[in-house]
Amino acid sequence: MKQKTSLPEVLLIVGLILMVGLSRLITNEMQLWNFNAIGASALFGGVVIKNKKLAYILPLATLFLTDICFELFTSIQGFYGAQMFVVYGAFLFITWIGANLRKVNALTVLLASIGSGVLFFLISNTGMWALGDMYPHTFSGLLTCYAAAIPFFRNDLFGSFFLNTIMGNVFYSAVLFGAYALVKRLAFKPQQQLA
Repeated sequence: MKQKTSLPEVLLIVGLILMVGLSRLITNEMQLWNFNAIGASALFGGVVIKNKKLAYILPLATLFLTDICFELFTSIQGFYGAQMFVVYGAFLFITWIGANLRKVNALTVLLASIGSGVLFFLISNTGMWALGDMYPHTFSGLLTCYAAAIPFFRNDLFGSFFLNTIMGNVFYSAVLFGAYALVKRLAFKPQQQLA
């Protein structure tokens, strides 16, 4: 028999994902462009939300709401063309990865968060290459696009794509999964039966 998620647990999950969505606004305002939690929230949603429709919708809704906030309230461009569909698709794929993790423990979450950072880089830049006109639509053009994207991360917190994007995913995955486990353990303890 499938176990349903209680309302307080659903509110905890939604609150955590929205909280890390806010962190995207803060880190981007600080010009820490890629040190954010959207990838981690997609992975987290895929793992912990039992209702898979909600697992896909909640991280995408958080991404969309933060993009609206960028567009309306900051100088950061929130929406920037057809490449946005590829970015959103990448986050759907990361949610799918989380939903299909067979064994969830610290090691699998760590590996999934590292892998999702690398996948996001590859998918989003493939979208830039395929949908844009900056690079020739050849294999060489794709490699040039990847090579041009790596220095984009130079001014980020850790100074490189590999450290910044991956460490952002690892850090926020640890925050989300750790906070969820801690609050669930403290606040949602099963009621002990009286004998």
